[in-house]
Amino acid sequence: MFKPYIQSQSQLLPQSLEESIATDHLARLISHSVDQMDISSIEQLYSMNGQHAYHPRMLLKVLIYGYASGIRSSRKLADKLHEDIVFMWLGGRQDPDFRTIADFRKDKLADFKSLFEQVLSKSMDMGLIRVGTISLDGSKILASASKNKMQYRKQLLKRKINLKEKIDQILKEADDLDAEEDRTYGSNTINRTGIVITKEKVAASIKKIQKRKQTLKKDTNILTAKLHAIKQKEKTMRKDRNSYASTDPDATLMMMKENYIAPGYNIQLATEHQVILGYGVFSDRNDQKLLKPMVEEVAARTKRKPESVLADAGYGRKMNYRYLKNQKIAAFIPNQSYEQDTILRNQGLYHIQSPDVELEKYKARMRIRLQSDHGQAMLRRRRQDVEPTFGDLKRNMEFRRFNLRGRLKCELELGLASMAHNLKKMKSWIKKAIQWDDGRTTIQELGNILGYLPA
Repeated sequence: MFKPYIQSQSQLLPQSLEESIATDHLARLISHSVDQMDISSIEQLYSMNGQHAYHPRMLLKVLIYGYASGIRSSRKLADKLHEDIVFMWLGGRQDPDFRTIADFRKDKLADFKSLFEQVLSKSMDMGLIRVGTISLDGSKILASASKNKMQYRKQLLKRKINLKEKIDQILKEADDLDAEEDRTYGSNTINRTGIVITKEKVAASIKKIQKRKQTLKKDTNILTAKLHAIKQKEKTMRKDRNSYASTDPDATLMMMKENYIAPGYNIQLATEHQVILGYGVFSDRNDQKLLKPMVEEVAARTKRKPESVLADAGYGRKMNYRYLKNQKIAAFIPNQSYEQDTILRNQGLYHIQSPDVELEKYKARMRIRLQSDHGQAMLRRRRQDVEPTFGDLKRNMEFRRFNLRGRLKCELELGLASMAHNLKKMKSWIKKAIQWDDGRTTIQELGNILGYLPA
């Protein structure tokens, strides 16, 4: 026999959504964390007049949990508020449409980094991070732009030269018309052949020339406008880029991990114990110039300067070594030829390849540091820290492509994903800390909320 199966079975007392959410569910931690946040910067953006708006805390909870679950589309989030019990609980059974969610994300979260800092502050209070040794790495993420809409520097330069040539030809023709008009008609009624020309013929000829000159002037204005547009595109592209997407001017062509070229961004993460301390979105193809802004980003978000930096050879440049030395930050960063240099040294074939004395000193110092037991442990730590973080973002949270356009909007998206990731790490850390009998108030409080401790 089977249990009774009646889909339309009514209940005397409807089940509460609260009872359907597991006590240790990630949504509970997200809900509590957002409730504790200072969101006054967001609330100030709302008008006190007109129809009441959906509460920003509710929309923020939905967005963060959506990013944690790999759901970033505003349309899909709106659907989840109707059909997914966790989203329904976070939304309080309210059903904002996709435009409301999209507009909130686009227009109301300009100061999102202040919210991100609040989560980091709580992580530091818990002992999850201390901003000692940070790991730095980058990865390419697809932009919301079409490869067919790309603008290339070589093409723009060729079009620029062609336009200038056409403008020069028009100006030369205009000068020739002026000269011809003066030579032929001037103040005389007799042309060069000695034939008398009537006033009517002179007027007709002059009218014809003037009409041609007006056409040339119009063509010149059109071509000049096109030339100005090209110069603006070159300005948008900047000197350090060879291309940009017209649908997203901040995106540029990059080689993706899957070995194909597409418009995208170079995203940077600075982590400690797989917690994201700082993030950034850049148009630079390589990581050479991004170490300094990322170290400064970590200091700005955490209000602490790191003690040491771990990074791969992509950051191994003289300017980065010099910067970290001046900041009194220990560097564990191999130079780009580190592995090859090590092989040659072991074979007794190595010789100084650069006349740059300062660079060679940094390379020698870094070789000694990295070949020590401590240095080898640091290299392993980097691989165990930042690389799994990228794995969680890309694989588990399906963060492989930006939905928004423009660097600042993309940075907001990365910030939402980073906060969602950090809250996931916080959840697992709380459970471990309770098992270790950590008596910190913050951990005890969150442990009660997640059901790890009796309330």
